[in-house]
Amino acid sequence: MDWLRIRRLGAKTRQGNVKENGEVVLKELVECCDGKCNPIKNFSYDQIIKATDNFCQSNRASRIDIYYRCYKGMLDDRPVLVKKGKYTLDMREICRDIAISSMVSGHKNFLKLLGCCLEFAPPVLVFEYAEIITLGPLVASDLKNLRRIKIAREVANALTYLHTAFSRAFIHSNLDHFTFFLDENGIAKLGNFCNCISIPEGETFVHDDALQKYHEFRRSTLKETHGLGVCYVPVIDPEYKSTGKVTTKTDMHSFGAFMLGLVQIKEVDDELSLSSGMLKALADLFIQPYDDARFPLHHHVSKILRKFGYADVIDSDISRDVSDVHASPVKAFLRLALRCIGCNLGDPLSSMIQVAKELKLIEKSANYPSNRR
Repeated sequence: MDWLRIRRLGAKTRQGNVKENGEVVLKELVECCDGKCNPIKNFSYDQIIKATDNFCQSNRASRIDIYYRCYKGMLDDRPVLVKKGKYTLDMREICRDIAISSMVSGHKNFLKLLGCCLEFAPPVLVFEYAEIITLGPLVASDLKNLRRIKIAREVANALTYLHTAFSRAFIHSNLDHFTFFLDENGIAKLGNFCNCISIPEGETFVHDDALQKYHEFRRSTLKETHGLGVCYVPVIDPEYKSTGKVTTKTDMHSFGAFMLGLVQIKEVDDELSLSSGMLKALADLFIQPYDDARFPLHHHVSKILRKFGYADVIDSDISRDVSDVHASPVKAFLRLALRCIGCNLGDPLSSMIQVAKELKLIEKSANYPSNRR
């Protein structure tokens, strides 16, 4: 009868998990959105085990996982992405992810939360299936110029929504290549809100001393991925590092680095096929972006661009008017990325709304017949 006793103990433990996890999820829902969110379906322990074949390695959706182990599964005859938290996350962070995901799931550029299972410790999240965008050589080589710009524009739209759609701004604060996804239609999705921070209504910043410690830990963890050719995206902007203030520019800086990560994708388009030397220089910079604290990230990126023949991105007036259909969309893209990370090129960027608008103009320029190949 030992099997029966073990089964009863397992059921009792899962019931305890539901109570404990439910309390934290409810607290996060009240704190983030006053309890107003999209419905969150509760999946059972047995459903999750069956969908992932008991979290079988053959169902892993990514070779590299920093926050979650991600699995592809089938639930209700539809493909889903099942995210199981790792030891690096605590229960509050995962419940924050559930709460924020439920708030934004109606927007097409966010990973759509279908539900969760509170019987696990920590909880398991279930999303509509989408592929993780892994920056660098691990990305499929068919990402062309227009798709790259489109991905950036869609992520910018998601950040704009996060910053402006609610009574207070929500700062993702955790942007890197494990937070971006592509669905089967090639639409970019933003996810992973474990460290999402809200700015009190009427304020422009909030102090968060724990964020830098978390990112330093993640930085050392991500060094292990460098040998696999993955582009590490730096996430801490100089203003936060010096003041501890989290603002909308915290996300803008990280987004600029994400744009530079997109540039590093290897492909056949002549204008976007940067030399292997330049790719390596950028990748090496991103693995240790702040070893030389005297200079900000844009200083190091500008030196690399000059070295490999992109000096006109920094030194000329090209792309000041991104609506100019004769301007190089690639150089306009690079220039905008540099402005996001703090380079003084033209008018300063004040918000992600402005970044999204400029990306839309760059995309329009790239679609203009004279810029097609």
